[in-house]
Amino acid sequence: MTATQHIIHRTGEPSLRFTGEYLGDVSDNGYDDGRDECVTFALYRTAAGKWVAVSHHETRTMDPDYHGAKVCEDVEQVYGFFGFTPEAQELYRLASIEPIEDVE
Repeated sequence: MTATQHIIHRTGEPSLRFTGEYLGDVSDNGYDDGRDECVTFALYRTAAGKWVAVSHHETRTMDPDYHGAKVCEDVEQVYGFFGFTPEAQELYRLASIEPIEDVE
């Protein structure tokens, strides 16, 4: 792990500062198909083993951009933050995590 210090700014909440590794990001550029929003997801792993899930929503409208982030204790919380959209699935692939539900 290449640990560096990161600061993640959030809308309406304190920024997050941590040491860890950037695992990747993906974007859904809604501008390309006429939508008014572009969404970017990013994922980090802290030196302590926690996950930092980040979303940035940028709009072409008068609505302000939104920067959200959550510290996740486990990968299940990461899945809860991003969900299972095609963009989220791509981010999981980049981060080498695989959402699988085991059935007995």
